[in-house]
Amino acid sequence: MEKTLNLRVHKRSFNENSNLNEEILINQKDVPDVIIGDVVEIYHIEDEESRLLLQVTSLSDEFQQKGTVSIEQSIANTFQLRAYKDVIVKKVDPKGVALDLVEMLFKDQYFSRSDFWRLRSGIIGTCVYLNKKIEHAEMRQQVMEMWSKGERVMCGTITEETRIVYRSSTAVVQIFIQMSSEMWDFDILGEDLYFEKALNGFLTDLFAKWKEQNCQHDVTIVLFSRTFYKAQSLDEFPEYMRDCIVCDYKGRYYQDFYRIVVQNERYDDWTSTMILLRKLCNSYKDKILNYHKQKGHKAPAAYNSTAAQGNFLETLNMSLNLFEGYYIDRNFDRTGKVAVVITPGAGVFEVDRELANITKQRTIDCGIGSDLVCMGEQPLHAAPLFKFHNKLAKTSLEVGDDYNIPHWMNHSFYISKSQIKARLQGSFIPRIKPPPEFNETQRRPSERKLLAHSPNKQIQDENNIPFVDYDEYDAQIWKLPTPNSTRFGSLKFSYQTRRQPQTMAEAKQIKKPRKRNVSDDYPSMAVEKGERRGSPAINIPTLSRSSSSEDISSSVGCYPIIKKPSSKESNESAETDDSFFMRRIVGSAESPVGYSRKHIHQAKSRRALINPFAPSRMQFKMTSNRRRWVHAFPTDPQGAAVQTHHFHIYNKRESSATLEKKLSRDSLKMSQLSMDMKTQSSFSNFDSTEKFSEKFSEPSSLNRIPSGLVSEDKFYVGSVDSSPTSSVQNLERLFQGSSLTSTLQHNSASDQGSLGGRGMKKARENRSYLWGPTGEQEWSPDMTTGQDWFPAHGCQTDSCLVKPILTADIHSQNFCAGISVDWKSLTMPASLPITTDYFPDKRSLENDYTVSQYTLIPEDVNSEYYSSPPVTEDDKFYRRQPLSVTELFRELISQRLAQGFQIITKKKPPKQPLDTMSVGASPQFQHTSSLIRARPRSGPQEEIYLSIGLIFHKLTLSGQTIQVTQYRPRHEQRQLKYLYHYRFQVPDSPSYDVSTSQFKNEKLENYNWNYLDQYICTRGEGDYGLLDPLKYWRSRFFLLPCNNPATRKIIEGNDSIWPRCDIYQTRSKQELQQLISGFVRFLETLNKMRRTAQTRRQKHSGDNVSSTPTSDQQTSQASQKEAVLLSVTMASSKLIEAMKDPQTGLSMLPRQTGLPESCFIAEEAVDWCIQNIQEVKDVTSGIGLMQRLQDEHYICHSSGNPQHKFIHGFYLYNIVSPKDKPKSDMYGPSYNYLFQNEWCEVSILPVVRERAEVPLFTMDESPCQVSELWVNQLTNDWRVLSGIDTGAQGWGQQSGSRVNLCAMKATLTHKYVQVDVDGNNKSDRPEWASARYHAYYSPNAAFELQLQWMVATGPILQDLVTTWGRKAQACGFHLLPVPGDPFALPSAPDSDPLRGPIFVPLDIASLSQGGKPVFHDLDQVAKSKKLLHFQDEIIKRYGFMPINVCVSETHRHYMSDEQQQYVHCTGGMFILMESSQVTSSPKVIKISSRVSKKSAGELRKDYIARQNSNTSNTEVVTQNKVGFLWSWNFMSSKRWRSPNTGDEIFQDRMLADFRQFCANENNRLKEFWNDFNLMFAL
Repeated sequence: MEKTLNLRVHKRSFNENSNLNEEILINQKDVPDVIIGDVVEIYHIEDEESRLLLQVTSLSDEFQQKGTVSIEQSIANTFQLRAYKDVIVKKVDPKGVALDLVEMLFKDQYFSRSDFWRLRSGIIGTCVYLNKKIEHAEMRQQVMEMWSKGERVMCGTITEETRIVYRSSTAVVQIFIQMSSEMWDFDILGEDLYFEKALNGFLTDLFAKWKEQNCQHDVTIVLFSRTFYKAQSLDEFPEYMRDCIVCDYKGRYYQDFYRIVVQNERYDDWTSTMILLRKLCNSYKDKILNYHKQKGHKAPAAYNSTAAQGNFLETLNMSLNLFEGYYIDRNFDRTGKVAVVITPGAGVFEVDRELANITKQRTIDCGIGSDLVCMGEQPLHAAPLFKFHNKLAKTSLEVGDDYNIPHWMNHSFYISKSQIKARLQGSFIPRIKPPPEFNETQRRPSERKLLAHSPNKQIQDENNIPFVDYDEYDAQIWKLPTPNSTRFGSLKFSYQTRRQPQTMAEAKQIKKPRKRNVSDDYPSMAVEKGERRGSPAINIPTLSRSSSSEDISSSVGCYPIIKKPSSKESNESAETDDSFFMRRIVGSAESPVGYSRKHIHQAKSRRALINPFAPSRMQFKMTSNRRRWVHAFPTDPQGAAVQTHHFHIYNKRESSATLEKKLSRDSLKMSQLSMDMKTQSSFSNFDSTEKFSEKFSEPSSLNRIPSGLVSEDKFYVGSVDSSPTSSVQNLERLFQGSSLTSTLQHNSASDQGSLGGRGMKKARENRSYLWGPTGEQEWSPDMTTGQDWFPAHGCQTDSCLVKPILTADIHSQNFCAGISVDWKSLTMPASLPITTDYFPDKRSLENDYTVSQYTLIPEDVNSEYYSSPPVTEDDKFYRRQPLSVTELFRELISQRLAQGFQIITKKKPPKQPLDTMSVGASPQFQHTSSLIRARPRSGPQEEIYLSIGLIFHKLTLSGQTIQVTQYRPRHEQRQLKYLYHYRFQVPDSPSYDVSTSQFKNEKLENYNWNYLDQYICTRGEGDYGLLDPLKYWRSRFFLLPCNNPATRKIIEGNDSIWPRCDIYQTRSKQELQQLISGFVRFLETLNKMRRTAQTRRQKHSGDNVSSTPTSDQQTSQASQKEAVLLSVTMASSKLIEAMKDPQTGLSMLPRQTGLPESCFIAEEAVDWCIQNIQEVKDVTSGIGLMQRLQDEHYICHSSGNPQHKFIHGFYLYNIVSPKDKPKSDMYGPSYNYLFQNEWCEVSILPVVRERAEVPLFTMDESPCQVSELWVNQLTNDWRVLSGIDTGAQGWGQQSGSRVNLCAMKATLTHKYVQVDVDGNNKSDRPEWASARYHAYYSPNAAFELQLQWMVATGPILQDLVTTWGRKAQACGFHLLPVPGDPFALPSAPDSDPLRGPIFVPLDIASLSQGGKPVFHDLDQVAKSKKLLHFQDEIIKRYGFMPINVCVSETHRHYMSDEQQQYVHCTGGMFILMESSQVTSSPKVIKISSRVSKKSAGELRKDYIARQNSNTSNTEVVTQNKVGFLWSWNFMSSKRWRSPNTGDEIFQDRMLADFRQFCANENNRLKEFWNDFNLMFAL
């Protein structure tokens, strides 16, 4: 169908019922064969290149214009479609315009990985175009980039096979700058220092791109380095230095330093940060090298390490410790996490093998992006490159160094403007930097050392390294093994028959160099039938050897390549054979590498070494780790996943002729290959070599491959390469017997007609290149990280993987150096893809995995609901409908995705019905179905496979049953741990503090999936609750009073007149009463109560900020009081009648589902009693009167529990009608056990007295009691008053299969309630969460509210919290996010290793009078209490308030850790007041070096003792430090800030002034102390 129509444009309407919401409006009469859901192509006749694809979503009768088509205006502008011009409208097949990869961009939202899957499911089958905005379940995203068949396109359709990548422009980015010795060297052109290249070049460009792309990342910038010391033993160091000195494997002593420049900052302009960075970089080297120099102490000389010797892996693990806690302190405007390391080197690092294994596994499991940006020149070998520490170097001679190429890291080489100019001018720029030793010998030729040594001297010295006959050794390596050889063989060499060369000259005369070609074939080694061999999919650890052994390593995963000889049975699966051939791998997989100096000819079996100059010669067994990120990359025309900033330069003009010449020269070799292929049944497709050669000589061979080679094969021919001979070489490697292993296996007779059948697909799946994150992109020395600034004549290609040449002026300030760096990853980092394509084969599953399964039957678990379903609306409110079996199945998939699993996608046979979630029908998975017998299938049937690391799950939906099958490794990975010592300096801290951190890989197989699935099945309302091992998401908030005049005064103060910050005043009783009234209204919002102003009671004097009563209202109130005089002596029935009076009575809550009639709030009832009953003068008497009414059964708690006492606060009670009065106080049939699950009830501490009415404090009172913050547990325990039995019931009272959440989890200070997340039904699934909140509220303390969830959508939760914040502001509060532990120490398990509180010392010595120490006239207990009160008063002068109320039986001498924490009324700062013992003289206490379990308070005291001190933490510390720990609220971002919260300048002023006050500048502290003593004397 093709039709010419006239184009119109329309603006999108915001009216949901309007036609103008549609992207395309078309009259069905013009296109009768188009139906809803069809995809049409629109383009101008004269401009066929700009084509638009749109999906018809509506065919409304309202659009009646004939011969026209209307397109939304913004779409028409994007595709340059001109209105009132004729366009061609053509219906197209969606499969023909299907997309391979779509990149989505989102901002200021939090998406979990399960949300990505739901987003993907919602857009399958739709048509997308560039910049299209998509919204699904409040999740908003925008189409950023699309790829199809190796080309970037403007529009297309999304199918089941389309891979979707999600990128965030608001992520958490940690930038680490390695300050190694090269940073102060000049670059290769001699124009800039490397740190100038990093700051003025790369970081400046990066921040410019962030601004250009409108990115607002949460950024932390850290300078790090390793400092070596010239010392032979630890005794050479002073005592104060030894706490952090570490000795490496070479016996060198070092320390690691970290300088945090900015932490969790979100700036629009990074100019000030760049200025700060330049200052720190200029002084960094001198400060670090001279940090430990002190008068009277001699410290060893220090020097900076090189980049290769630095603490690279340790730095990555620091970020991993933070990123692994992604579910803690969850914010709703950040998605994505990436660590960027800037190094002046070339990407080569010397690392510890065990730490490399830990880092690799943690990075892959967490799905974290790691970007390495090198300022140095790109080397001639593969990068990045790890050189493992040789810990046996002193006792053995290594033939070659052990290298590893980390595939889990993205890397780039930054090219500065000066380098670009030099290359544009044709200057030669070397890629090799001479080592310092070479330069030294060039400068001083007279001191050159001779290479040859005296033979006599060498013989006398046993430790000298003798010569090794490498050629003889190589000959033995490639020698055919004897039939009696074992798997590794017994490789022994005898050099005694010939005289060993003693000098280099003799060695050259005796032996001539032997050449070895890459194409040389390698002998095979038979494995006996009886020898059992494990699958190469998993490295089975050997118990007899430690993981740190240099002989065995599992870091590379080099596996033998299996070859089966050609035979009639070659099409059958080789997995059942008892014998097979195992080929040695290039290098030294089983070759001797370690030699003892005394037994040099006895060799050990070793694994393969890697040649970093030719990594593509060695291919590795494909693993799930290698395929974890592969779906995030686009594919080239050959179908191989590639990184767009890594490519080979190819001259297209020479391609045809050069290839033709090369193929003619190699005709004999190609003929031989053709003959070899004909012998294989899988390769019978080629008719002749000539046809094959013709296909290769086509000019378009860059974008097409021979028909016999499917595009999925990663050993692609005709790849974009610098050498035309690469096609032949690739074919050689492809058709070698060793690389056809998987091709020859699993082939059926139906595949014989095609070379590109399932065998070639398997070859791609089971083999991987060593280099690169994709495993499909071959490395070569000509590969660069971007040459976009090259002239056009150098790189002509049809592939869009090479981006267009940059047209910006090189002299402009905004010029950025092409794509030499992966700017996309650094600007908009991608999240881990939700799909992958790896699954182990049958032999691996049988040998290396254990299989377990369990079954979920929702109907059985929720049988109580189905047997007696709820009838009334109130019953439905408390008993929600369980998840259906389909909803449960989808949610089980979502939970696994959220925890890092990936869906394994495979193509399905055409005979099977299309099932969007099933992969079990794939031939690769057919064998797994026979392992476990499934239940009889009826109803919906689906099957899906998921994986993370070596763990695989299969979820099967059959009828009303869900079966979960888990495949775990038979040999579990050992948990590796690495203890790390370092020094770090946070912003606003004056020194580098000592700390430790532990790095360890997580054992994913220990996750209790059965428990989580049961939790989902019961909606979290049964016996399965949230537990910490489940890694549930949590976000903590504080409700704080706002509108403080002192805050505004400090903010408005200019720099010239710095206002003092100790100006906060105590709130009056009237102000406190207003806060209580506002808090009650806020809880109405939390409980979704809708009350109008008319339904609320008339506020008493000072109760509300709202307006004063009018004269008419005052008159009516006076007449009402005269008319009705109530007294406590009246009958209770009379009081109830007065309460129910519509004019003067208590304001009742409107009728609401879940609540009985005549319901009221306890706090309002007490206030009504105070206003209307003569004898009731305070809250205590009001509570007594209401309790009398409850005892007489006139009122009752709304749950129907007669044992529930009357509690002042936001507690719900109702007036009981006579017919509903219970006959006894025992639980009646109307008692609703589930009431507390749905309603947030808080006890409010009353305001009893003014602060001015009482002395400041007495010796018998604690600060919290004076501040009306103390709760007596013996008399005011809400659990006792509520009638909840927290002892015998254990998990709480139960109603059928549902439990009382408060009784199950609540404590004295905290309660729990269910949260209705999706009240407006915006989501496509049932969602729920719970909230942990303070059981008591005081207007003098903060109120905590923590959200906890497993099944909730981030944007929907964000909308809910935003609504709460908006309502809180109307009630006189602000709701702010806060960290779960503001004072978490860097050494704590789940904390940030680079974050720590700041210690502010209190100058107690300045308070002494007449030479006598402070508190000299008080005993020890009195000293401590008086100091505590003094510190408390200082804190309150600065606007801090406790984070909770004090609850204790013996309150006079006890304060818990939380009760010592204070938060500023603006929410931006925290203070912790340590209870320090004050002594007249410093007391030195010996600390045991033995590791012991310490409390949080003891750990903080140790932390304080090390602050600003060079005293060793293992020898002596002083315990007389008095002061405060100060911490910032890093969770409060710009979107939460307001004039009531202040900005960074305000916070900096607060800390600076607080430090001055505590240091007694201008005698401020002493003056306050005198006032304090004066008030105490009164």
